[in-house]
Amino acid sequence: MKRGRPKGRSNDKRSFGPLGDLIRKHRLEKKLGLLEVAKACKCSVQFISNIEHGRAPLPWDKIDMLAAYLKVPAETLRSANLSIRSDFRSFVNPARGKKIVTSPSMMNGLADAASIMSATTRDQQLCDLINRYQSANPAMRKRFLKTAMRMLAN
Repeated sequence: MKRGRPKGRSNDKRSFGPLGDLIRKHRLEKKLGLLEVAKACKCSVQFISNIEHGRAPLPWDKIDMLAAYLKVPAETLRSANLSIRSDFRSFVNPARGKKIVTSPSMMNGLADAASIMSATTRDQQLCDLINRYQSANPAMRKRFLKTAMRMLAN
């Protein structure tokens, strides 16, 4: 009796984030297996699988090797590699990124207190969303991203 997964390429269509989806799409278009990509990047098959499934970040030093092997612009991989978590963390922790301005004297574009309260409320909503995102499992993160994008569009 055979054990484990069957050999061959998976037909799994789940999304695991922009970087994993991008790498997997180009790998499957070129009919490459995980082993070929892993050898080209000088890392393990498990590591490439973890990157595709969103369980590990792509190290910056491996981006150029992977981009050259998959014939994808390196800038595309770099932009996909910027995790939404790091963007959200800089929003939550102002000392690490741009400061969130809420005082009336510092908000040049907003004229009255009502619009300041609106901005503060929106910031609080985004902070709540970020906290939920950070505690969510990978399957739920895509849904949180869509919600955040809708909030930012409003």
